[in-house]
Amino acid sequence: MSESPTSRRAGDEDPERLPAGLPAGTSAADVTSLPPPPSAKHDPRWASRSASRLMETSGARVVEAQQTIAELRKTQASVAKSLGETRDAVLWLQKLEVLEQQLVLVPEYRERAKKIVAEMAAVSQRLAKAKKRASALSGEEFPDYEEDAEAK
Repeated sequence: MSESPTSRRAGDEDPERLPAGLPAGTSAADVTSLPPPPSAKHDPRWASRSASRLMETSGARVVEAQQTIAELRKTQASVAKSLGETRDAVLWLQKLEVLEQQLVLVPEYRERAKKIVAEMAAVSQRLAKAKKRASALSGEEFPDYEEDAEAK
């Protein structure tokens, strides 16, 4: 039967875990004078040695990568800002294009308005003539409306 990880007793050591702290009965001053243990798992100086070795081998690349990331973040922020400004400029240009299209149509609408005014004047004259003829034929005089008085 296999043993589960939770069934271990407190005194059992896990061979995969590094010990925490110094070996029993060793002071911090004695650590520098101790010869390295046969296994790195039991070396109290393992963490500092590993960190210094890591910095020697790849520390410069890590620092360089951090600097590159910082530069990229600055560049990304400036690009994001310029994209916002560019988007605003594009929207403004689109509004200007719509306005330009409307302004191009203004002369055409002016001509249409002139034609409508001329047609309305013609209709008004025809209505006045028809009213005059109707009152002559019926023998009654039709009242003038306020609109007719204002138009004259």
